[in-house]
Amino acid sequence: MMSRYVAYWCYYLHQGMLTALVMQGVIGYFRHAGLDLAQVSWLSLAMLPWVGKFLWAPWCERHALPLRGNRYLGSLVLLQIGMAVLLAGTAWIEPTHAAGLIVPALMLLTLLSASHGIYANGILICTTGERSRPFANAAQVGGSYLGIPFGVFAFLAITQHAGWQAGFLSMAAVSLLLLIPPLLVRQLVPTAATREQPRFDPASMRRLWPALALTAIYYIAMRGLMALQTVLLVDQGLSLTELGEAITLFSTVASGAGVLLGGLLARRIGAWRSLLPVMVLHAALTSLMALGHSRFDLPIWLLLFGLANTAAAIGFVTLYNVLMGLVRPHQPASDYALFQSVDMAVAMLATLATLRIAHHTGYQTTLTLLAVVATVCLWPAQLLRRRLSRPASPDATTAFESSLESRHG
Repeated sequence: MMSRYVAYWCYYLHQGMLTALVMQGVIGYFRHAGLDLAQVSWLSLAMLPWVGKFLWAPWCERHALPLRGNRYLGSLVLLQIGMAVLLAGTAWIEPTHAAGLIVPALMLLTLLSASHGIYANGILICTTGERSRPFANAAQVGGSYLGIPFGVFAFLAITQHAGWQAGFLSMAAVSLLLLIPPLLVRQLVPTAATREQPRFDPASMRRLWPALALTAIYYIAMRGLMALQTVLLVDQGLSLTELGEAITLFSTVASGAGVLLGGLLARRIGAWRSLLPVMVLHAALTSLMALGHSRFDLPIWLLLFGLANTAAAIGFVTLYNVLMGLVRPHQPASDYALFQSVDMAVAMLATLATLRIAHHTGYQTTLTLLAVVATVCLWPAQLLRRRLSRPASPDATTAFESSLESRHG
């Protein structure tokens, strides 16, 4: 049923909006207000809850509140309402006089968002099979990117013309509006038939270490590059509105093309085979930026960041497709949360390190380091890909995916 994809888009548009708000919108606001790179780098700590979400994901999955035949939906709805209330409350924090409250408020927001993501991922995994998953991954990545214009362009444009308070109140309104389609679309996710309950098992981390290692190195350089995007364009002289317009183009046209190409690659040649070529593309783009930094003007930077967003979207679709095939049937949301925690830990550390290195050494040195990292990671990624592409129990995996497809395909 195609209508289920509408709900997927809403779940991940909401996540993309809040992540962009924290990682780019608020950072762009304070950078434009005059904070240096070292100061704005600390705002990335607001994403810490995404790093630890795997710790409470099994508890969330065990105690999920059902709604309309969906064992995850009730909890998801309550969390989204809570986020809307928190966004409205943050609107009343004066950023220039209560800066110490901004990071805790944003951290609480990302705590709710990370928990919300556990349930969204559980719904997506449990309502798709092998054949329909590339379309679901496209909605997952495409929705996340579609949320960026709300968290960056809309937020920055509103704050520039109407102030901080109006910007956050607008985000709260969008959060509530995005609840309507999921409540109208019926997505059946029955209680798991197995008696084994989701739980945090440190031994599972040892069994999943190749997938966790691949997740960690796959995007490390691209995460750093995305961290430079906002501040570098601000330093090129863009106003808040112009910056928002540029990022909107990146997250719609450029990333939309990447989502389509990633989905096509996953269906035509397979997500496993696509992983390494996408990493080569990431390394090539980063190297090009490093080599031409001193000679590029604003139009060239806009073009290169557009290409980088396209490449990043291709990578997200292919990697997510691979990771969703590695979760265990009795705790799909918890296992996927573990992968996301590693990804976000890398994103946060890469953002913090990249901005601070750029502050002390400049963009040229930072881009060169990112290009070296992207190139060095190709070899271990290839070894991990080969190891993971030979599942220990293919029969069980096939049976699980076939049962999902027969119920929901």
